[in-house]
Amino acid sequence: MHWQDREAWIWSYGVYTRYPFQGALYGLPPQMLEECLVGAIEARFGPLQEGTAGAAVRDAPHNFEEFIYSVWGADVARHFAIPYNRKLWAVPLNETETSWLGGRVQLPNLEEMIEGALSPAPKPMGPDARFGYPLRGGFQALMDGFLPLLQGELRHHAEVCAVSPRRHTVRLTDGSMYRYERLISTLALPKLVEALGEEAPPEVRAAARGLRHVSVRCVNLGIGREGLTDKHWIYYPEDTVFHRIFVQGNASPHCNPPGGFGLTGEISHSPQKLLPVEGDALIARCIEDCCRVGIIRDDDRIIAAHQLDLPVAYVVYDHARAASVDLIREWLLSHDIILAGRYAEWEYYNSDHAFLAGKRAAEAALTPAAAPVAARIA
Repeated sequence: MHWQDREAWIWSYGVYTRYPFQGALYGLPPQMLEECLVGAIEARFGPLQEGTAGAAVRDAPHNFEEFIYSVWGADVARHFAIPYNRKLWAVPLNETETSWLGGRVQLPNLEEMIEGALSPAPKPMGPDARFGYPLRGGFQALMDGFLPLLQGELRHHAEVCAVSPRRHTVRLTDGSMYRYERLISTLALPKLVEALGEEAPPEVRAAARGLRHVSVRCVNLGIGREGLTDKHWIYYPEDTVFHRIFVQGNASPHCNPPGGFGLTGEISHSPQKLLPVEGDALIARCIEDCCRVGIIRDDDRIIAAHQLDLPVAYVVYDHARAASVDLIREWLLSHDIILAGRYAEWEYYNSDHAFLAGKRAAEAALTPAAAPVAARIA
């Protein structure tokens, strides 16, 4: 593994500031910096001047949008948190709750905010301030490391089309059938319930239909110039088509070919926020915006350009999610189906959480008391 400090930055108002915005205000125009600090103080303690607006939300926030205003203040909200999160989540922020924030969104206190406003280089914040990436082989190398440990048959490109809890069988699109005692599923939860068909009760099917998600279109670019930037992730709250760039070329010193450099523009979309264009026009728009924000130059040679859609990328934590997931999970467990991973558990997991979820699922499947198995009929 190649371990590094996470270089995460924000491009806004023509300058780079460290991520998270609320903890690293240094470098912003002085007036904006003052507004953000005063707004954060007023969000906690009320208006500094009598008769002025401040601390609009005094009770515990009921949704993510209220949380932003009540914890970070109106000006951090206006300059970054509201536009960026609307751009990322592609749904109204007042329709989402905040249980996913813990350990993921950094919550600097006032002292840390002031330090981040005065210091040009505050240390990276958060649980992923330092991260590891395979030195060679890309992220796939992590999965490949498990291959020698697997026992039994491993099938590639095996698409599941039907799951029968009653018969304890899984059918693939090629017609092959597998019988199970306990099934560990990593399918996106709505897809799994869809595969169950009418064997799932109406309330389970209704709960699954109500689960919401955000899709992400990844535009991968190979640029004919080395060393475009020293950053890993760059966040864009303004009017670029992408909400974030992942600088793949810096994940490992072996990611780039000689003379080249790779990066990915991430573009969230949903039924409420459609992609502005499709196909080659989307790639062209991404390249244009990369030039506009200075990550590449107009005269840079584009060696490769490719796009990939992630239909289910982010789980939307709306106010119905928790109850719906609990209902579905409990019914599945009663039929010997164990959920594992970001999309099966319908949680906002990072890769480390996903690996641990796989470990928990394996342990549950191997524990007799965890999920009693009924007698099977051949």
